[in-house]
Amino acid sequence: MCKLLSYFLKTLLTSAALGVALSAPAVGNDKIKLGMPAKMFLNLPEYVAVDKGIFKKHGLEVEFVQIADSSIPVRALISKDLTVSEAGMSETLAAIDKGAKLITIGGIHTGLHYAMWVNREAGIKDVRDLVGKNVGISSPGSLPHVVIVALMRQAGISDSDIGKVKWVSLKGSSARINGVINGTIAATVAGFDPKAAHAPTVQMLFIVSKKLPRFVMTPWDVRIESLTKDKDILTRFITAELEATRWIFDNKKEALELAKKHFDYTQPQLDEFYTFYTDGGVWNPNGLITADQAEYMQQLNVEGKMQRSVLPADQVLDTSLVKEVLAKIGEYKK
Repeated sequence: MCKLLSYFLKTLLTSAALGVALSAPAVGNDKIKLGMPAKMFLNLPEYVAVDKGIFKKHGLEVEFVQIADSSIPVRALISKDLTVSEAGMSETLAAIDKGAKLITIGGIHTGLHYAMWVNREAGIKDVRDLVGKNVGISSPGSLPHVVIVALMRQAGISDSDIGKVKWVSLKGSSARINGVINGTIAATVAGFDPKAAHAPTVQMLFIVSKKLPRFVMTPWDVRIESLTKDKDILTRFITAELEATRWIFDNKKEALELAKKHFDYTQPQLDEFYTFYTDGGVWNPNGLITADQAEYMQQLNVEGKMQRSVLPADQVLDTSLVKEVLAKIGEYKK
């Protein structure tokens, strides 16, 4: 009895830690465990792939393992608890720098799904106006912090002026956006929020992916051994993900009807989400990541002291499987 109880508790705790949310039921299909962030509109292609039977068509049963903490998927990938991770390139690069046998192979969620939100009373018309203002981040060195610093450096702002920003730590996108709404902070970066988009005190200054096109958010990361050991499965997975993403681009009305099943927003709000993700370049219907993007992400890691040095592109990126798929299904053009 004690052994049975111990096994039950261990199983329960493991499931709770990983937050298993949804799987595509199938019999006799190859199984994949896909690590992804907490449920958000970003992952609409995965829900499409399940609901439209695209994963099943390619002989796959994909279990969604939703994990809010972006440091956990890397550890789960290394320990073989995940087949593919879609949780953050920065963390994967940092792990590779420390010797982890991981690699990025491409992705459909490559664009940074952030907007720059500013309080209308703060007088911010441009990134340069952030100097001296209260700016919201999760914590020093967190993704919002790294992104805002990258935007300021891109705008030519000196490190000394960046040092004049008054960083305010607010955990979570909702807390940061609320801080902009009530004026506690002057600006922040956070995911799309339909409430903020229509708040009288807030302005969405720009979509960050358009300003930082080299930034890669949540690509497909795998163990290096999977490139050969699981090549067939990964090739079918990539094909299914690209097909689902392209279907969303080509079938807006039906895609939003499907989204209504999974996300608690009104139809107009879902339409705003769709525009943000498609026009903002967040979703990538061709799945490719360039060596230049890999280098840029590593440079940000080095600046943020997450990585010791920039590694050769072929040590962190291998897009051979994506290119193989594109040779069969063709490149998508809007």
